[in-house]
Amino acid sequence: MKIIINYIRNRYWKNWIRKHKCKVSGGLHSLHKRSTLRLEEGVSLGHMIIEPKNLKIGAHTYIRSDCVLTAVSSIGRFCSIGTGCVIGQEKGGHPSTWLSSHPFQYTNTGLTYDPEISDVTIGHDVWIGHSAMIMEGVTVGTGAIIATRSVVAHDVPPYAVVAGLPAKVVKYRHTPEMISQLLNSKWWDCEIDSLRDLPLNDPTAALPMLEELRKEKPARYQEIQVTRRGCCVVAN
Repeated sequence: MKIIINYIRNRYWKNWIRKHKCKVSGGLHSLHKRSTLRLEEGVSLGHMIIEPKNLKIGAHTYIRSDCVLTAVSSIGRFCSIGTGCVIGQEKGGHPSTWLSSHPFQYTNTGLTYDPEISDVTIGHDVWIGHSAMIMEGVTVGTGAIIATRSVVAHDVPPYAVVAGLPAKVVKYRHTPEMISQLLNSKWWDCEIDSLRDLPLNDPTAALPMLEELRKEKPARYQEIQVTRRGCCVVAN
């Protein structure tokens, strides 16, 4: 009976989330019991494991299935995250200077092992390829691209393309001048329908239109909060 009740409850909240213009494929069961997830409109999450105590994900970001989100506090708007990614992988999950690295040493003993963990933060418009891993404490700048199966152990500059193990900068998406203009434009703060009217395949032509557009039609996205206990709309 408890299994049936949990199924019905999870299905109810999945539908509630959809009605509020988001998608969480696994429903409340995706979240750790102590996790609080805040989503802006248009967020779409596949079947995954969500462990952070507090995580905010910006509008129109999608994350494919089989990802694991551990030590990460924020993911910006318009991010594209592929299947099987790990974000916030702990660096010091086991002691390396003790007698052993095994948890038996601090399980039901007088010893404790509590390493300090720093959260990952991800900017806007970041593309993370299939099966990439981002280690805890890393900051990924807006506009960055992380290649498939890369292991990212250090901060990624805005609009950099990184690849490899460990990941290194391969190139930048634009010139330094264009990167500065894109960051200053804050185009992700504009309504998506207004953005679609711009010449998006030509940033040079689109940039002069963005400042006025951001003033005239700033994005006002509703935000919802999701926990294992249920969901609610976050008051602005």
